[in-house]
Amino acid sequence: MLDRVGLERRDGRNLLVAVGIMTLLFFVFLDGTAVERAAAAAVGGLVSGVAFVAVTLVINAYKPDHW
Repeated sequence: MLDRVGLERRDGRNLLVAVGIMTLLFFVFLDGTAVERAAAAAVGGLVSGVAFVAVTLVINAYKPDHW
């Protein structure tokens, strides 16, 4: 499925790592109850994932073929 949008297998793994780290950081550093922090962390992780995919697609589009 990742091949259809121009992502490689390692890009998917990197996406999961980046989203996981960002979600954890949001959860730890935000103020509020645990439920509020979890909801905000989920939204922040989702936004981080979308940004990661967008940047990765642009990089892959302009990456030379011999790399």
